[in-house]
Amino acid sequence: MRRRLAQIFDQVVAVVYKKIAISPTGIKFDGQARFTLLTVNYSTTYYLKLMLLTLSKQNNLDKLKQIIVVDNNSKDGSSQFLQQLNIRSKAIHVISNKWFCHHARGLRLGINALDQIEKKLTCQQKSNVLMICDTDIVFRNPETVSSLAKVFERKQAAFAGELRYSDHVCPQAQASFLCLLRECYERKDIQPFVYHGSPAYWLQKSLWKAGLYLHDFRSNFAGYILHRGRSGVAAAKQYKPLSSFTTVNNQAHYMGVKNGKEIWQNIEKQHQELLKKENQQQLIDHLVRSFV
Repeated sequence: MRRRLAQIFDQVVAVVYKKIAISPTGIKFDGQARFTLLTVNYSTTYYLKLMLLTLSKQNNLDKLKQIIVVDNNSKDGSSQFLQQLNIRSKAIHVISNKWFCHHARGLRLGINALDQIEKKLTCQQKSNVLMICDTDIVFRNPETVSSLAKVFERKQAAFAGELRYSDHVCPQAQASFLCLLRECYERKDIQPFVYHGSPAYWLQKSLWKAGLYLHDFRSNFAGYILHRGRSGVAAAKQYKPLSSFTTVNNQAHYMGVKNGKEIWQNIEKQHQELLKKENQQQLIDHLVRSFV
């Protein structure tokens, strides 16, 4: 009941705010994809570290212009790691959120912050594609960013995600990993991310109704990334026992990918040295060098 009431409140506020308050930046897609990765951390800093490590192995990282981490009042001792990244890296920006700490609001705060971060840049320097990425994702294929860039540059997509077809009126992709044109998100007829069981569904439905092209990018099942799943729920149960999420299943699902657990564990082993607490400074040094 608490979760449902909070969802309704957020949905009303988010939709009204977007219609009356958000001013378009005027950024148009110019044929060259430039990404900003947005992620929301909710006491899942271990997974955030692993995600950033696998992201640092991507080819064509010059297409990734900004990384925004919205920290939803984490309780897992992440403050030093996040502060150091924020101070030392020009490409990684940490936004602290203390109130209404849910995924959708974190994404909206990150998108709003992007406007200020890039305020002094020219249109050709600003990112024009938003990459939404959960902290508990690993990048498996080093060509993931390059492949996503081609989707927007060659196929003229407004949106890319792993689409699922069900009884919904339009195909649906999980908000754990998707990309969309920044100019589309700014449109008044496109819904924002909202606190919901599927935070991006209203957004996708409005894109579909507007006749925009939603590209089926098989992110998990084609081996580009792997989403572990339920890590934020497990963290809520551990660090915030009065959270309404204590009633939600917290078992990792690996998106149903065959041998998903084993794939994840193998990737984890590859980076285990830098993931050790005593090697955190080396990890920070590596990430600062990687994301210039």
